Amino acid sequence: MLRRRIAPFALRRGVVSVLAMLYMVLFSAMALGFYAATTTASQVAANERTTLAAQLAAESGIQFLRYHLSALDIQAGLSADKIFGEVYQQLAERLEPTANLNGNVVGFDGNTITIPQTGYVKTEPGGSQKFRITITRAGDILVARVVGRGGAVTLGRGVEVRFQKANRATAIFNFGVASKGRVITSGQSTITGDSDPTKGSVLSTNITDPTPVSIMGKMVSGDVSTVSETANVVFGNGTSIGGTNNSMLIRQDHIHKGVPEPRFPDIDTSVYSKYATNTYVNGQSTLVNVRIPPNTNPTFNGSLTIQGVLYVEAPNKVSFGGNTTIQGLIVVQNNAPVDMTNNVLDFSGSVQHKSIDTLPASFGDERNLTNAFVIAPGFRLKMWGNFGLVNGHIIVSQFQMGGSAEGTIKGSLIQMNDLPTTIDGSADVVIASTGTTQYPSGVTFGVNYTGIPGSYTEVIGN
Repeated sequence: MLRRRIAPFALRRGVVSVLAMLYMVLFSAMALGFYAATTTASQVAANERTTLAAQLAAESGIQFLRYHLSALDIQAGLSADKIFGEVYQQLAERLEPTANLNGNVVGFDGNTITIPQTGYVKTEPGGSQKFRITITRAGDILVARVVGRGGAVTLGRGVEVRFQKANRATAIFNFGVASKGRVITSGQSTITGDSDPTKGSVLSTNITDPTPVSIMGKMVSGDVSTVSETANVVFGNGTSIGGTNNSMLIRQDHIHKGVPEPRFPDIDTSVYSKYATNTYVNGQSTLVNVRIPPNTNPTFNGSLTIQGVLYVEAPNKVSFGGNTTIQGLIVVQNNAPVDMTNNVLDFSGSVQHKSIDTLPASFGDERNLTNAFVIAPGFRLKMWGNFGLVNGHIIVSQFQMGGSAEGTIKGSLIQMNDLPTTIDGSADVVIASTGTTQYPSGVTFGVNYTGIPGSYTEVIGN
């Protein structure tokens, strides 16, 4: 029998179709893999974007809180719970009228401050980035937790930062004479800077009198500033202000209106009272850490030596008519009532002053009560004698200087009440230093809060 021979190419019939199917399956698998990889990458990118947005929102919340806590003005010496309540009150006053809370309020239950009470603060109108702040306290420390969210996700990013109290800065020591009342000079009186003429400057924060500053004396070596933008500052013909008696240059370059009002100090003289352990006895000529009881009204004529703290209780009229040597400082009772008739410190004689840190070592830590000469809110200080160099600030309710008095203040003269500050006759006030941050003990300018370095921690953002 004859067998039919099959051609070789007939054995390979259909291979092309198989290969085509294999390639189709391979490309389909690759397409599916590419689609899956692209979808996963897109989801990962979206998650990372949302996470980063939440992180940025939390960081924005921290900066937002840092700014507002730094702007607080809380009286020093309050207990921790009262401070916390004051923090809430001031934050509410600052934030609730703003668009940041958008009609919401600051929550407070006595233990926790919540910003806002419900919902979130959006970083931009209509945006998805937002944050929420809760503040608790650990003693005087504020513990702030900020949760940021970047979209409709359940879990956000959380940041915790601790804040501590800090003394507020003040610009009041940048002025030689700073008064809440009118400042009036007359006669041949001068206010000058010792090493720098600009230190002999004057500030009045009075906004009720149309003429808060009247310089009719001989000279003010620095500039004159007022808080009132519409103030009328008057000065005499030939009076020198800022180094010139050219009236046009004075008004153009050396009178400043509408300056920001500096923070005047809070005074707590109780820090001094513990050192005044001896009660004044009539006839004493050497006073070492002495307390003068109310209504004593002593008059010191002849030579008088004061060492340490002279603590004057109100009401009292204390007259220094002879030669007085003070190696320390004079303070009055804490929260003395403002009474310019019955609360008076009157220096009509000469005064020599040495800083309290020059006392012998036996006075111990009392020698740290530096940077003050007289701290007497509620009292009027009259100086009609020569007082040489006084090593520290003068802080009183009213200051009057006249006659031929002259002296150098190594610090600033601060008048706490809206009463006339008068310097007349041939009185010469010389300001030896300004701009110091070395506040006297018991003199504070309120506290705010600042972040504690190293306290930044990332926490769960739920």
